[in-house]
Amino acid sequence: MLHTDQFQPTHYLVSRTRKTPVQLVMSEQGCKLLTAQEFEQGKEPAFELRSRQGVFCQGVLVVGYSLEPMGVVKADEAVASTVQ
Repeated sequence: MLHTDQFQPTHYLVSRTRKTPVQLVMSEQGCKLLTAQEFEQGKEPAFELRSRQGVFCQGVLVVGYSLEPMGVVKADEAVASTVQ
């Protein structure tokens, strides 16, 4: 499935209750969102991001999920870290 020896997350899959590190894997319909657990178990990713359609889980559109690049620091957090 993948051509890499280790899991290298680049984004977070964000829901209302959690942020899950994922690695983007190009696919015919967009990008599959591979989690560390799926990588370790050799499983096919359950989530995928389809251009202009949104986030899907096992082929079903899901609401309330978004993708956030890793390393993004919110302005409030940046100000708080410089004040201390």
